[in-house]
Amino acid sequence: MNPNERTAVRRCREYDAAALLPLLREMAQGLGIGEEEIRGRVVAIKPNLLLAYPPEKAATTHPAVVAAAARLFSEWGAARVLIAESPGGIYNERNLDRVYTATGMKEAAEESGAELNRDLGWLDYPIPDGRVCKTVSIIRPIAEADVIVNLCKLKTHALAVMTAAAKNLFGVIPGIMKFEMHARFKKPEDFFSMVIDLDEQLSRTHTLLNLCDGIVGMEGDGPSGGTPKEAGVLLMSRNPFCLDLAASRIMGLEGRVPLLEQAAERGFCPRSPEELAIVGEDPGRLSCAFALPDAAKGKKFALIPPFLQPRPVIDGRLCRGCGMCVKSCPRNTIVMKNGKALIRHERCIRCYCCQELCTFRAVKIKKSFLYRLVE
Repeated sequence: MNPNERTAVRRCREYDAAALLPLLREMAQGLGIGEEEIRGRVVAIKPNLLLAYPPEKAATTHPAVVAAAARLFSEWGAARVLIAESPGGIYNERNLDRVYTATGMKEAAEESGAELNRDLGWLDYPIPDGRVCKTVSIIRPIAEADVIVNLCKLKTHALAVMTAAAKNLFGVIPGIMKFEMHARFKKPEDFFSMVIDLDEQLSRTHTLLNLCDGIVGMEGDGPSGGTPKEAGVLLMSRNPFCLDLAASRIMGLEGRVPLLEQAAERGFCPRSPEELAIVGEDPGRLSCAFALPDAAKGKKFALIPPFLQPRPVIDGRLCRGCGMCVKSCPRNTIVMKNGKALIRHERCIRCYCCQELCTFRAVKIKKSFLYRLVE
């Protein structure tokens, strides 16, 4: 992956597909991407569709950006444009349909002429040069596409500090297999390295274009329980790590994202946003500091013993006993007791899947007194 890949950054404050179309076209052409690279090829648009949330919650990619991107690639002669994602939870038709409806993807497909993926199959995907991961399962529409449009959302993230292009590609792993990957790569540094392995291999086997919806992002307890944050920006790059590095400057998180530190160490992106080849706006001039998730505050104090570090707890007043956290826990640390979820912390690996997928925001972060002192 070219660490000097150009990254386009543009101001944008409105979710209007008709107005977004020429802007996306201009950004792509500024990166040397045009009709000759798309015509006759199968394009899979991979948005962030974490949960069945409406667009105004800012937890998912906005349908107007998806519709504009789909129209652009159709305009450029794509043989097929498909919207494909594996949301949180079980990868089945019922869950897909709920998510497509709630997030506005059905309307985006109808407006743009794109198809909604209904193929529930997956394939084993080899990563021969992976540092920690040599094979992973990915959903078939992504594996079989010629072009992957990684259409992410600009958000904070309890485990990764921020999520944009690089982390969004983890969503190509089908359904609850994501939890298995968390269990397999228990240490955060190994999990981030696995994501980097996957992203790098996808860029080798496909034409990869990364586009970030940062018009309205999410701050605080992201990626699902935070609050909307108007950032007024779109970002685009062939390199997901370069895009995320520019995004970290906009979010006020530069130097705090472990995944980007690893990617830079492996030579996949520069170490500093100042070294990026930017087309368009200076990310520093678009800075609008995002509030961190409680779980990500003070992450630089990694030498604090695990038993004193932040941990997820269940707020019994908000828990509805749905069992989603039980199903999503990769280490099976959560049980139901008297109709409420209970976390057994001795096995917890602090992946925060429970918080990410709790639609009732019943999973809170508890921090020790000592940890609060050093935040």
